[in-house]
Amino acid sequence: MGQELGIETGGTAPPGFKTSKGKQKDKLEAFGLTEGKPDPKTYPKRTEKNVVDSDGTVLFGSEASPGSKLTKRLSTKHGKPYLANPTVEQLSEWLSKNNIKTLNIAGNRTVSPRMKDVLRDALGLPVKPIVPKEPTALKKPTPEKAEAQKKEKLKQDR
Repeated sequence: MGQELGIETGGTAPPGFKTSKGKQKDKLEAFGLTEGKPDPKTYPKRTEKNVVDSDGTVLFGSEASPGSKLTKRLSTKHGKPYLANPTVEQLSEWLSKNNIKTLNIAGNRTVSPRMKDVLRDALGLPVKPIVPKEPTALKKPTPEKAEAQKKEKLKQDR
């Protein structure tokens, strides 16, 4: 996410640079991640280190997941500011009020596509045009599809 937005990334990854898709050392190192120490409690220790090494944590996704609950608990334990699922205005104000320079972005594997928009707008980053790798044919959506897209956009903006 950070690289897509053109901002510096970093943090701690699980030992062996393990991801849900297996070990990805080169990919994770390219994000500025360092390898965490082997431990049976790999993910909790990684989460705690990322909370401690940041000035505050913003979460995007379900606050009910075990990982999100842990992140919130660790933020409180270490006296670090924490914010969940903010709007652009809420995140901008929170970043300023808490003097956040190093932001821990936490969340579930699948989160709302609006997360990138909220981060970009709150951080004052320019919109980067998406340039397809290969030419694609553009089709005008049917009136029904256009209406459905409009309704979905309104839902996301709320």
